[in-house]
Parts: sequence; structure tokens; C-alpha cells
Amino acid sequence: MGSRVPLLFLEVNTPSMWQWEGFIDVMRHIQKFQFNGLILHQQSLMALLAKPSALCRRSDVEHMLLARNNALYYLQKVGRYCEENHVQLWLQGEATPNNHELRRKFPEYFLSDDERNDAAFLNLFFGETLPEILSHLPTVRGLRLSLSTPTVSQNEWKHALQRLYQSLRLQGCQLVLRDYQDKEWPRQQLKTALDVLPNDVRASMKATELDYRPGFANNPNLTSLGGHRKWVEFDLWGIEYGWALLPCCLLDELQKRLHWASQALGDELEAVTARINWEWLPSNSLIGSVNELNLYGLSRLIRSPLAEPRDIFGEWLEAYCLRPLSQQEIDSLFAIFTSSYDWMCKTSSLLGRVLQRHSQLPLDFEQALQLLHMDTRSANWSQSFQPLMPSDDEPVGEQQMQLITLEKQKSRFLAEYLRTQVGKKLPAMALTETFKQSLIDAWERAFWYTRASSYVTHAFALRLWIRKYGDHPAQREQLRLALQTLRQYVADLEHWFSTSGSLHPYTFRLLLDPQRILNLVESLERDIS
Repeated sequence: MGSRVPLLFLEVNTPSMWQWEGFIDVMRHIQKFQFNGLILHQQSLMALLAKPSALCRRSDVEHMLLARNNALYYLQKVGRYCEENHVQLWLQGEATPNNHELRRKFPEYFLSDDERNDAAFLNLFFGETLPEILSHLPTVRGLRLSLSTPTVSQNEWKHALQRLYQSLRLQGCQLVLRDYQDKEWPRQQLKTALDVLPNDVRASMKATELDYRPGFANNPNLTSLGGHRKWVEFDLWGIEYGWALLPCCLLDELQKRLHWASQALGDELEAVTARINWEWLPSNSLIGSVNELNLYGLSRLIRSPLAEPRDIFGEWLEAYCLRPLSQQEIDSLFAIFTSSYDWMCKTSSLLGRVLQRHSQLPLDFEQALQLLHMDTRSANWSQSFQPLMPSDDEPVGEQQMQLITLEKQKSRFLAEYLRTQVGKKLPAMALTETFKQSLIDAWERAFWYTRASSYVTHAFALRLWIRKYGDHPAQREQLRLALQTLRQYVADLEHWFSTSGSLHPYTFRLLLDPQRILNLVESLERDIS
């Protein structure tokens, strides 16, 4: 990789981090996978830890102080444990949080709409509140803060950032800034912030441009921030690829991305971070799922960048073997795992474009249109950069309809084939029953998800055709049949959820929500009846 091995940090983003047993379990995995540090991440973390204003209502203060002090004492205990075990501890939250808790804690800044209040609060929060929090947590290395578009002037924003930096450095803490919700275009917020700060402030960016999506191009912004050390973020839990409920083996992709980052960034590549959960859906665990392989693989590839993915898979698989498997058995399982990557890339997109939001199908026709226009730099360059069904070129639209049909046929075939292969090959293998069931269940869920995605994409493409080229009887009839198929699928899905599907994690019903699909059906029917 570069002249030095990047640090590897585990990002924990779940309410269970406040349970000591959950924290100890995380530390076991940090040691198992040889991570260098732990990032505790909650969007409301800084609001929870903030000391209430003296002007806060007396009736509110007691409970807010109790909650704050409880959190601080707990984090002090966590910090001591991390220090004893030579694990770096970092905190992550919002740089400019605007939530109910802060409004209660600092009422004097939110009682009126005076624009001056925003700048005054930002200066207080950066210059006093955050440093005061860290004064109670001496083992914390620093803060990783998610930027959102500021509501103050550029001069006030820059002044507040400089004050934050100076306050943290006086306490020996480091600052990492990450691109998060930059609503302006082009996305220059992180660069603007770093330009007014010394170069020991780190830049933290996702491996792909907006969110982490398998099969999408490397984040080009990583190369535009010269002079600052970089942290590259991987979401291994899968906000955009199935919530650890659907299979997606990333070994080959992780190896290529790490190689690119090493070559492009050199010694500026300081750390790689891996998120393993999401606070909004805390029940699903990456650990123990089929995608745990990606966590093991990332750890190995950081230290052995030339390791063969097949060998990494074999090493990881040993933990689930009752006795050594034959090479043929290992190879057949590896083929199933690696095929999951191709399946995922085909299933959750439309000709290289995004057609899902946080892994869920579009809520309605309008959201689907918005998703298709996201600047996500798909790796499928030839298709994603060609206009989709251009209004002035119906022959191109016809060709694209054929490609969409072919893409979804391949996705369905692959899901059905791999589901069958798992069912045939796994029972005879000397693997733990838990592992076998985990893999069988993952491909059963993939089968249902693929059907939904395929039927939705077909119906959406027909609806888009009518919008672009006119309402013709033949296309109208095709759309009617496609929506009928979707309604029948929803009925089948509801039956599955009430029978064998009830044995799967309840969150799969949230991922593949029947009512959401029906809402999309109704949206596609609108204005053409």
C-alpha cells in the first residue's frame, strides 16, 4: 500500500453503544479484527453532552444535567478501557446540530428568528461548548464532525471553525471534518472549511461520492484536498446495499479501492474507517451475517494489500467449519459469495442509475425520477451518462427498454440460481448450522428482493416511456399488466411474511415494505387511467 499502513478504525453508530455489555462485545471484535481505534457516532451526541445554558428553564435543567453527566461518566469509563487496551477513542457527531435538545438547552438563541443568533450560537458551540465537553474526556483523541450547509455568512462560518480548531488544539485534541449534507452545487463545503484551517485538520470522505454504493466510482474529491491527511470511509453495514440482510461480497472491490487510495493519496492516507451499524435501525448486526466477511477482508487487506480474496475467504470461513472443507467445497462457496456482488450491482440500479433510497424501493414515481438524476458516478459509465429515454430520440428509448429488460432478467436468473445452489450444496458441508441458516436465509431474502426490484423497474420504465413518448394503447396495456403483476407479487409477499418470512428479521419487512410497493403502484397508475 503506501510507505506506511493506514490506521483502521471501527465506527459504531448504534444506541447499544450506551450498554456496557454491547461496548465490551465491540472491543472483542476490535481485537479480533485488529482495529486501531473506535469511533463512537451518534447524530445527537454533542447535543446530549452539551452543558445547558444558565438561562435554561429550571424545570428542565435537572433531568438534562443528569442525562449529560451519566453520558460523560460512561464515556470516561469507556475511555479508560480503550486506553488500557491501546485503542484510540474518537467521538463523532454533527458540526452544527439543530435539534430539540439543543433548543431546550440554549433557549436564548432560538426564541427569535434574528439571524444574528445563528452566528452567536455557532461561536458559543464551537468556542466553548465542544471544548468544555472534551475537558471531561481526556482519553478522547479528537472529534470527527459532519458538516452541513451553514446558515451564517462565510466570514462568520470561517471564524467559528478557526475558533473551534484553536480550542481543540489547546486541549491536545485533533479535528476531523467530513462532507455530509452539502446542499449546494458544486459540493465545495469541505474544501472551503479546510482552506481556512491548518493542514493538521483531517478530511474524512466516503469511498464513493455521495453514499457508499458497491460498483460506483471512487470518490474523485479525495484527490482535490492536497495537504490534508485523509480518512476514507466504508459503510460495511450496507445502508445503500441491504442493511446486512442481503448478501454482497466486497473483497475484490475493497482491494481495488484501497490500492487506488494508496496510489492517489500516498502518505496523506492516514486512516480507513468501517461503519458496522446504523442508529436508525439498530437491530440488524453485521457481525454474524454473511457480510461479516467484508469486515474481516478489510482488516486483512489493510495489512496485506496483495492477499488473494480467495485465500482471505478461506481464512474467514475456518471459524464456521466443523472440520476442514475440501478445496472444491471452499471454491464452490467462494463462487456463491463473489456472485453476490454482481447480483447486487445488477439488482438495485437501472442502467447504472440509482433506483432505491437507503436500499428501499422508491416511494412513488416522483421520487424514482429524483433518484435517477442523482450525481452518483456509476461505474457503468456508458449507460449512466447517456440520457435515459431522450424525448427527441424514440429509437434510443426502445434500445434502452430492451437493455432494462435484459438487465432485470439477468438479475432474477442470478438470484434464483444462487438460491438453488445454496440449497443444494450447503446441507452436506461440515459447517455450523447457524452459518448454513444465515446463508440460506440471506439468499431467500435476495430472491424476494430481486423480484420486487425487477417488477418495479419494469413498471417504472413503462410509465417513463409513456411520459416521454406519449400514451399509446400498446404501452398502456403493458403497464396495466405490469402493475397487475406487482399487485400479485405484493399479495404473495404478504403471505410469505405471515408464514416462513416471519422467521426472518422483522426489519426485512421494513426494507421490502408491501405497503410502500402498493403506494408506488398507485403512483404509477395516476394520470394514465
